[in-house]
Formats: sequence, C-alpha cells, structure tokens
Amino acid sequence: MNKMGVTYGNKVVKIFTRTKHQKINNTYNPKIYGVIEGPIHQMLKAYPKEFQFVRHESKRSLRPSKKK
Repeated sequence: MNKMGVTYGNKVVKIFTRTKHQKINNTYNPKIYGVIEGPIHQMLKAYPKEFQFVRHESKRSLRPSKKK
C-alpha cells in the first residue's frame, strides 16, 4: 500500500492505493483502486470542482424526519 498525506488547514487527507480481488470464472484478478480518506464534507466545501465526482450523503440526510 502506497500512502501519501496531504494537509490543508488543520485537516489531513490520506491518498493511497488499495488492491481488491475480483473473482472472474475461477480465478481472482487483482484490481487497484485509488483511495482518498479525509473529512469528506469539508473537502467538498473547500474544493467543489475537484470532488464533483463524489456522491456523498451525510448521516443527517439519511435519518428519518421527525414525525409530529
């Protein structure tokens, strides 16, 4: 796993690769994914163009609304 850390303000964003194995027929083929870990809500606010590919749902939006 190759890691690289980036900071903006007092927040840390980790950028690295992760290997997942997919089963195709009877063999497992490795597939490498790029991973970005960090406070996603703040990254979306600070850099909306760079992270427009991200679909993000906050916990608040997933909670059911209060019934009166």
